[in-house]
Amino acid sequence: MHDQAIERSEDQLLCTLTKRVMIISPLPERVKQLFVSLSTACFDVFSLHEFNEDMLSSVKPELVIYDALPTVATASYTDVLERGHSLLGNVSNYHISLVILMDEQTYERKEQLELAGAEIMIWPSSVDQALERINRLLENQSQFSQFEDLILFKDLKINTRKMIVTKDNLRVELTKTEYDLLLHFLTSDGAVQTREILLDVIWGLQFYAGSNVVDVHIKSLRKKLEDSAVDPKYITTVRGVGYRLADRN
Repeated sequence: MHDQAIERSEDQLLCTLTKRVMIISPLPERVKQLFVSLSTACFDVFSLHEFNEDMLSSVKPELVIYDALPTVATASYTDVLERGHSLLGNVSNYHISLVILMDEQTYERKEQLELAGAEIMIWPSSVDQALERINRLLENQSQFSQFEDLILFKDLKINTRKMIVTKDNLRVELTKTEYDLLLHFLTSDGAVQTREILLDVIWGLQFYAGSNVVDVHIKSLRKKLEDSAVDPKYITTVRGVGYRLADRN
């Protein structure tokens, strides 16, 4: 049984601790059995017909299950999995586990689909086996998070415990100041950061150098991240004001 707390009262199951699961399916009826079984097993389950990033950020599920089974409107498995790629990128930004449901024909081609990082399951299948895999996936995720303090943004991964930054799994060597700048942007919820704010937060109130020191370090940070001031992926310039974290899309 998974690690959620369960108590029995008058022969009924009471869930004292739950985890959130979001199921995305254009045809919810075909995953209804999984929906019911997860709910019975003390998961809070949310169902969407299509992906919505606003819902993802507000609900903050521990797991997303994506129904990639073919429909009449998407007869080609490549059309279905194209959306799976997009979804995988989005959930990775939030450090959320992803399970993709496939039919047997698509599953046989899964090696060609470049979906590393997602758990692939044939559906329909045994609900008990599906629950077992989901519980194991969440347990592994929980154990991982205990040892690794990670911030994920697009293709960047920041291990705050070890102060290591990687891009596409390749290490990016930053100075302490560059690291502090990047971490501050990633934890600022996209708010605009004036040069004065950055001077105060990164360099401290006793630092009397001109605000151009911020621009110099931002330029250096962008160079190491292979970012562009014209078409920014990570740090956006707000003309006449300062900088902010680029949009996730």
